[in-house]
Amino acid sequence: MVKSRENLVSGEINKEESSNESVIHWADTAAVSVMKRKRETYVVAAGVAPSGSVTFGHLREVISAEIVARAIINRGGKVKLIYSWDDYDVFRKVPKNMPNKEELKNHLRKAVIDIPDPFGKSSNYAAGFEQGLEAVLPRLGIMPNYRYQAKQYRDCKYSEGIKKALSQRKEVIEILNEHREKPLSSDYWPITIYSDIDGTDLTKVLSWDGDKMITYLDVDNKRKTIDLTLSGAVKLLWRIDWPMRWAYEGVDFEPAGKDHHTAGGSFDTAEPISRIVYNNE
Repeated sequence: MVKSRENLVSGEINKEESSNESVIHWADTAAVSVMKRKRETYVVAAGVAPSGSVTFGHLREVISAEIVARAIINRGGKVKLIYSWDDYDVFRKVPKNMPNKEELKNHLRKAVIDIPDPFGKSSNYAAGFEQGLEAVLPRLGIMPNYRYQAKQYRDCKYSEGIKKALSQRKEVIEILNEHREKPLSSDYWPITIYSDIDGTDLTKVLSWDGDKMITYLDVDNKRKTIDLTLSGAVKLLWRIDWPMRWAYEGVDFEPAGKDHHTAGGSFDTAEPISRIVYNNE
C-alpha cells in the first residue's frame, strides 16, 4: 500500500538536513523556495480541464504537486493541496476516441459540464473523466481538496476577481500584447458569457458599467444585461482565470506542462497579471 504524505519521508531527509537548505531532489529545491514565504500553511495547486480522456500527463501534474507538498511537510511546513477540475472550460473539439461524435458536435462551445456523458454512465461529460482520476488518487496516497470550477463560478465566488480584471482591462491588454504578434482588438474583454439560450460562449461583450452590470449580445443578437455578482454565466478567459485563482486561493506553488512555460505561454502572461492586476506575487 502506498504511504500517505503524513508518514512518507521522500528522499529520507532527516531533521538535521531539514534545518538547512541542503537539497537532494528537484521537489526539495521547490520546497525551499516556497518556504521562504514563511506562511502558516502553504498552498500547492494542480488542475486540468476534463475535456477528454484523462492521460498520464494529467496524473503527472497532480503527482508533481503532491511530491512538492511532501517535501514541504518534510521540512516542517503545513500544506493544503488543491486540485481543480476546469469543468467550466469551453468544449472546443470532439476527441477522436469518443463515441457518439455527431451528437457531441451539437454541444461545441458549451461548458464541458453542460454536455451529456457520451458513455451514458455519469451525470455529465466532465464528471465521467473526473471520477476516474478521483478513484485512482487515494491508492497513491494523494487526497487533495477538489475545486470544481463550474460550481465556483456559478456560486459567484469569483465576482471580485472578475471586477478587478474588468477594471484593469487596459493593463491586461498591454500584458497580453507583449507576447502577441498581432495586438488584441479594441473590443477585447477578459471575459466570456455563456448564453442562457443555448449554453454556448458565442456571445459578445459590449460594455461594463464599472460595477456589477455587463451588457452583451446574446446568440439571438439581442442586447442583454447581466449582474456578475448574481449570475455565474460570466467567466474569465484562461490567461486571466489562472492568475485570478492564484490570488483567490493564495497559491504558493503550481506545476504546469511545458506548453504553459514556452516563451509567451500562459505562465509568461499569468505572472504579471497576478502581480499587477491582483497584487499577488
